[in-house]
Amino acid sequence: MKLNEVIADVRNQLEQQSGLGVQITTKNEVPEVGPASRGLWFKIPQVTAVFADLKGSTKLNADHGPEVAANAYTYFNKAMTVVLDNFDAGYIDVQGDGVFGLFSGKGSIFLAAVSARAMLTVVQREVAPRFRKDASSDWNLRVGIGMDHGTLLVRRLGLKGARENEVWAGNPVNIAAKLSSAAGPDQIAISERVFAQYGKVSKLRQQAILQSCGCSGGTRGRGFDIPPAQRSDLWKREQAPRSAGLDFQEMYRMNAAWCKTHGPEFCEAIITGQPPGR
Repeated sequence: MKLNEVIADVRNQLEQQSGLGVQITTKNEVPEVGPASRGLWFKIPQVTAVFADLKGSTKLNADHGPEVAANAYTYFNKAMTVVLDNFDAGYIDVQGDGVFGLFSGKGSIFLAAVSARAMLTVVQREVAPRFRKDASSDWNLRVGIGMDHGTLLVRRLGLKGARENEVWAGNPVNIAAKLSSAAGPDQIAISERVFAQYGKVSKLRQQAILQSCGCSGGTRGRGFDIPPAQRSDLWKREQAPRSAGLDFQEMYRMNAAWCKTHGPEFCEAIITGQPPGR
């Protein structure tokens, strides 16, 4: 009897939805809450998604006690959401061992870039050491980060009340999640369409996004003044893994945290497009 009731309830819900149809309205910014009425979807162009994945979490749960795993999830998720919030992500969500943020508009590729690298930096400098100390564990907390850019649709779906949630339809979130899985521990992986946009920006931003300062933290003065011969390219081009279900042929990955000396000025230059201090 229960099965027939479930089938009838689903049929009734679909009948109601069919009568509403689908309406799509374009929005220029990522909303904190998606629409929930009358079949309305928001369409947001120029969205950059950043997805951070806690690497090795399956093995963590299998090999360590629940308190150690709980500490890892708590510290990781808290730190990733703090980073995204500080760089003004329009939407932030936690999905188990992953956290994603969405940035919208022309500047989204820059805020996403600094967020991703800040995530990598804080995991190495703050989260992993604090976790090992507080959890009394030698498990190596690492992050894999993916980024993609494109158009998204969003609305709230589910049952009314607490059982409703935002559903994001489109490539950026899905591809960013797949890239975070394809990234190695403490790596950032981006789609070729994101990398192509970085080649079209000002030389100042290109240097800050695509190259290291080359000083290994030991050179004082402006990082942008370090001779080109000392710098190195941050991103490595490679074939995208076919098994990952990506919609492009090539991806780019890097594994460099922000330099302690010049990271802040490079971060500022990426966001503002101006030399630091102006």
